[in-house]
Amino acid sequence: MDNNLIEIKNINKKYFRQEALDNVSFNIKQGKICGLIGGNGAGKTTLIRILTGLIKPDFGEIIVKKKCKISALVENPALYSNISALDNIKYQLLLCGIKVSNSIIENSLELVGLARADWLKKVKNYSLGMKQRLAIALAIIDSPELLILDEPINGLDPQGIKDIREIIFTLKSKLHMTILISSHVLAELDLVADEYVIMNKGKVLKEISKVDILHLLQDKILLECSIPELAKKILSQNGVTYTKVDSTLEINKSPMSVTQIIDLLRKEQIEITGIYRKKTSLEDYYFSLIERNL
Repeated sequence: MDNNLIEIKNINKKYFRQEALDNVSFNIKQGKICGLIGGNGAGKTTLIRILTGLIKPDFGEIIVKKKCKISALVENPALYSNISALDNIKYQLLLCGIKVSNSIIENSLELVGLARADWLKKVKNYSLGMKQRLAIALAIIDSPELLILDEPINGLDPQGIKDIREIIFTLKSKLHMTILISSHVLAELDLVADEYVIMNKGKVLKEISKVDILHLLQDKILLECSIPELAKKILSQNGVTYTKVDSTLEINKSPMSVTQIIDLLRKEQIEITGIYRKKTSLEDYYFSLIERNL
């Protein structure tokens, strides 16, 4: 039995003759944090607009497995700067026709880490990080099953980024909320996401879990030596694949251990001048995937 909250099937969207989304399909799993990855023009914003009902796809369908409220926070949240955090929430709830108790409003503000002393301050006196936390509090006030965060850490300082990360973990652990995060900051997505959807030029290149991607991300060995051209020849003859970066050989795949490679080269009178271990990352995987699909 699958645990998909939403299934996105064969979504297509064109703006005039420009293909924004081309046969996009993937699943958003219940209770998971899904990282939506892609450069400018990948189609992420169009997809989010479709998921939130702002626009309709030309073809395809979105299947919701059960009753599902969706809330979204875009990059620049709409807040009223001349009124307090509490009044912001009450006024926007009034505009949307949503009735909740004061205790629910207070609980939402506490969940995002806004101190009670700040609730009555005018929002124009808030830092960017505080505004972002207030916007998240507003987004979760009606207890959505799916929360969509579009570039939630843009412009934030390290402390602000850490605060948003902790809020995301809290929403998942305490409220069991499903979260879709679109972000250019892959290192941060690497810390929070359970699943990844990688897009490029309107297509989904890969839908992959964090567990699976960790199996693919092998650490690489960087090798500097006295005669790189001879080293390349010897490594190739012994089934070692590599990438040459300036004077450094980056070992991609090898049937031999690092010690065996060093011994092999030394036997050929090749001096090892430097050897380093490079930890591969989500960013490395993303760029390698993009290059393979050019």
